[in-house]
Amino acid sequence: MPTETVFDYYYGDESSQFSFYRIPRQLITGEQFKKLSIDAKLLYGLLLDRMGLSARNGWYDEAGRVYIYYTLDEIQADLNCGHDKALKLLSELDTGRGFGLIERIKQGQGKPTKIYVKRFTTREVPPQPAETQENSRLPLFRSPDFGKTEVKSSEKPKPRLRETRSADFGKSDASYIKSNHTDFSYTDPSIYPSPPCGTAGSTDRSEQIREIRYNVEYDSLCRQYNSEDVDEVVELIADVLCSARPTLRIGGEDLPTSQVQERFGRLDREHLEYVFDCLRHNTTEVRNIRAYLLTTLYNAPVTISNYYKAAVQHDFGT
Repeated sequence: MPTETVFDYYYGDESSQFSFYRIPRQLITGEQFKKLSIDAKLLYGLLLDRMGLSARNGWYDEAGRVYIYYTLDEIQADLNCGHDKALKLLSELDTGRGFGLIERIKQGQGKPTKIYVKRFTTREVPPQPAETQENSRLPLFRSPDFGKTEVKSSEKPKPRLRETRSADFGKSDASYIKSNHTDFSYTDPSIYPSPPCGTAGSTDRSEQIREIRYNVEYDSLCRQYNSEDVDEVVELIADVLCSARPTLRIGGEDLPTSQVQERFGRLDREHLEYVFDCLRHNTTEVRNIRAYLLTTLYNAPVTISNYYKAAVQHDFGT
């Protein structure tokens, strides 16, 4: 009769020692992913792990595609990083800006962003490596000094020339948003102030603000313009993107909220520079600054090119 083996129990946190996050080998060895950062590869592994939760919860869209929810706050907590780093890693993986391994769909109205995790493999046949000649192979043994620079270009390195900077560079411009020295009456009423994005939306609103700041290069804008003005515009954009109203008033006309949010979601640094430029050159009174800004921000993506084109033609007298 075989000797009976007595198996021991699991104690403490030993029960979790066989739980692993999986990072696909292709992300490490694949040539197309060589420039993908290690942190982004780790985040992709965390996103893959969420796919099982999506299947259990039935998170499928109308086309049967699986999506997940993974908020910025959760990413920051899991990776022990700040929100800027979390946004950077998501952008690195995202479609359009990054490697195309994920696609983020903003839902608005206080709802979390959907994330579609994409396959890391394709059906394309990889190109065959070129044949190497015998004399092109690297030697098996190398001198320890091989590859070191033999000759220095000069004994004393020349210092890099400093770029010429204006004495006024970096100073904040005057506040345009609160100016009252103009005389034009802008009478279109503002949209109603948006209510808070709900109990869960308060976190989502702060996430929304972080994304807006990232998209408009907030720190750089604050060095270029008055930081209070930049903050007011960021908050106004967040009001629109978090609004749960069916319509928003833009330029005296009630427009579908989804249409306005789509336009505001495209705003970047150049658009905000354009808005501040319009305010700077405006010599008429703006009585309802909120309504004026809403209209200017809404029109920015479709009018910015013609605005600067006209400015160039004016400067050259054409």
